[in-house]
Amino acid sequence: MLILDQLSWSWRHSRRHLFESILIILAIALGVGVIVTVFSLFFATNTQFQQITEQDYMRTLQVLDKTDVIGRGGAPIVLLGTELPTSRWYSTLSEVEELQRSLPETMHVFVETRWSGTTALLEGAELPEELAMFPWLSAEEVSFAGTLPAYFAFKGLELVKGSLFLPEDIENGSRVAVLPARLAQSLFGDEDPIGREIPLDLWNDSVIFTVIGVVEPTREEPLGSFLAFEEGRSVYAPVTASPYEDSDNFYQVSIGVDPDVDLFLAKERVEEEARLIWGDSAAVQSPLEDYVESQRLLRRYAVIVGVFASLGLVIAVINILNLMLARVLKRTKAVGLSIALGSSRGMVFRQFMGEASLLGIIGALLGVGVSYGLSALLKAALGGNMDAMTGIRLLLGAGLGVLISLLFGVYPAFLASKIDPADALRTD
Repeated sequence: MLILDQLSWSWRHSRRHLFESILIILAIALGVGVIVTVFSLFFATNTQFQQITEQDYMRTLQVLDKTDVIGRGGAPIVLLGTELPTSRWYSTLSEVEELQRSLPETMHVFVETRWSGTTALLEGAELPEELAMFPWLSAEEVSFAGTLPAYFAFKGLELVKGSLFLPEDIENGSRVAVLPARLAQSLFGDEDPIGREIPLDLWNDSVIFTVIGVVEPTREEPLGSFLAFEEGRSVYAPVTASPYEDSDNFYQVSIGVDPDVDLFLAKERVEEEARLIWGDSAAVQSPLEDYVESQRLLRRYAVIVGVFASLGLVIAVINILNLMLARVLKRTKAVGLSIALGSSRGMVFRQFMGEASLLGIIGALLGVGVSYGLSALLKAALGGNMDAMTGIRLLLGAGLGVLISLLFGVYPAFLASKIDPADALRTD
């Protein structure tokens, strides 16, 4: 009952100075809200960073025309007296194969082209629920990914039936297809898909692809909503089997890097080999580096905001400390009388600390609520996931509440416990 009595005493005295108590709570709530939001942002971005960097796209290096890389933030940089190149860089299939031979087995070189059309095999079919997120996709449409065998190794697609492309399929542009198991089920049901034909209607032509293999993914992509599209509607074919012209020149070459390989060292190796093949006309880009740079900028702003919020909270604590000291002075006579009637100095100290703790905890809990509002504003302004677990927010808020209570409560409570009853009772 002693703790409940002390809390009741703290509550009564806080209500007696209601306006001061509200100001203290609001000052704490605002400071705690901003700081909790900044820390939550760090937790959320770290979690998101781990998930995103595990995606295949982030472990893919890209060889592009040098002006494409330079000009990503605007127009290409051109020195005075020079002219922009009249033709774009591109790679041939033989150069792609040469790059693969020069790199270790943990680095998979491939190119990728896409085309799509409708097939009578899906006539009357309904679009699966997981593909409803792709509004451009019709129930009868399939997408072809023209690529190379290295693509399967990098994507973790395991052959479960039939075979993959052979070198002669790539060389001859054979219209053969490898299907994900789910798509094979949608197209042919329980029948064996090997050797079956897929008629594809394009906007100006009709072609037929023959199924030679079925694959299944050996791993799941984190945050991989596109994986549902890959499994549900994406057919793999030789890149040279594209029904469109100019399928032998590639304006982007991709290098997939296995998870246990350092991506930054891999980029240096690819840059060396690319320079030997294409000279200075091509450049290597890493999506992960771009993402890391954007995260570094975001964290820099978050640190700046957090520093200013912390300084504001320190100033608020100093002002709250002055208010608490004023409260002690106002109650000097009452405290002296309480000690004279038998209250111990420890009890007086606990009473004032209880009042400070009550205000600190209420302010901190209100600050946790404020942090949700600030996170919603950041999410609307910057996009992405700015949320952290409620447990983390409550833990941070409670910790800050206790810390703030100690900062502005200990000294006034100590002064109150040292009041001399005789001197106190002589005051007016």
